[in-house]
Amino acid sequence: MPRYAKLFAKINNKLEGYFYKYSKEKYGLFSNPLIGSRLTNHPSFKRADVVYIHWVQMGFLTLNELENIVNTEKKVVFVLHDMWGITGGCHHAGTCDQYKNGCFKCPILLGKGTITKEQAAQKKRIYSRRNVSIISPSKWLAECAMDSYAANGCEVINIPNYFDSKSFKPDPDKLHKRTANGNPQVKVISFAAVDITSVYKGFTYLKKALEYLPSIYPDQPIEIQMIGAGDLGDLSTIPYKVNCLGYLSDEEEMANALSISDLYVIPSIMENQPTIIIESLSCGVPVVGFKIGGIPDMIDHLNNGYLAEPLDHKSLAEGIKYCLENNLKGFKLENFQPEYVLDKHLSLLSEA
Repeated sequence: MPRYAKLFAKINNKLEGYFYKYSKEKYGLFSNPLIGSRLTNHPSFKRADVVYIHWVQMGFLTLNELENIVNTEKKVVFVLHDMWGITGGCHHAGTCDQYKNGCFKCPILLGKGTITKEQAAQKKRIYSRRNVSIISPSKWLAECAMDSYAANGCEVINIPNYFDSKSFKPDPDKLHKRTANGNPQVKVISFAAVDITSVYKGFTYLKKALEYLPSIYPDQPIEIQMIGAGDLGDLSTIPYKVNCLGYLSDEEEMANALSISDLYVIPSIMENQPTIIIESLSCGVPVVGFKIGGIPDMIDHLNNGYLAEPLDHKSLAEGIKYCLENNLKGFKLENFQPEYVLDKHLSLLSEA
């Protein structure tokens, strides 16, 4: 894209911050794109027969440009990475079900219901075109899309995200080296998030689970490995040694951190299909998470991990105990194998 595309994005983000004031800590991200780039004149777009649209917020594309893209009559596939594509602007609806009836009464923008109503209506107009399909990586979000006001009637297909990184694989040598250099009885539990303090990531539930864990799993040598940015606050109440690695941008570093783990815990309260679960399972590391969003698609309960009851820190602790006691090993389910995902896409493209 031309250099001014980044300038447009920065201006858009400033304007959105100025016009839409709300509690991000409570509601997470809200987007109502005001200005963005023109894509339909781009040489790559003109050459394309099929256009995949992924996450295009933060000043990249406006809804008007998305409508322009659809109006070219090319086959357009919208891939949902969160709920923004089917709501009046929020990226995760939480307990709100306004996305089902047009977002007339948005709890985020009190008194500005027209904005969310118009955004949902424009998305409905976009998805009503015959050349449009929607892919949802998770079964949960596919059901949300089919129940939504915006995407009701549009073709919605469940295809997991494609993942074929060679960095993430079981590495017994790293685990052996870790245990040889320290206490071989110590179990390492990992947790990661780009922003650990994000309302979506549920760090407070993990903290409560770790505080509760000694009462059901006493006298066990455990260390916690925290990966990501954000102020974690007071960690003194966690009764285990905590190692904070900070934000890891390198794929090899992340794979190394997971490979020396005995367990990965994802306490998120809102998720579509988090890549970190596939990365962990690919490294042979079992995963404990809440039974919400797309997480149940990836975890075979009691086999490659544990599905805890939603927002129940005691259930999360029980999952940690179960996986460690039974020495569970992580593995990817069949429908997350690259060949399966690719075949699904090829089937869709053959019909375009």
